[in-house]
Amino acid sequence: MNTCPLCGAREVGRIGRERYYCRECCHEWTKGGGEVKIYEVLSDGSVEQLTTDHDRFFQAYAQCGERRRAG
Repeated sequence: MNTCPLCGAREVGRIGRERYYCRECCHEWTKGGGEVKIYEVLSDGSVEQLTTDHDRFFQAYAQCGERRRAG
């Protein structure tokens, strides 16, 4: 996963298996089971799942495989 599905930023990091974090918008997301779930990081460090109206977009985004660089 090279970009954030919420803001499109490339400053993302992997924080676990199938779990990612965006430094630009400060959200976490998981990718698995054919869907992407986005979580808001709260001030106490806990996370809360966001509900979106863009389910078709996120399902299509989840189906995109990660691209590996050659070499």
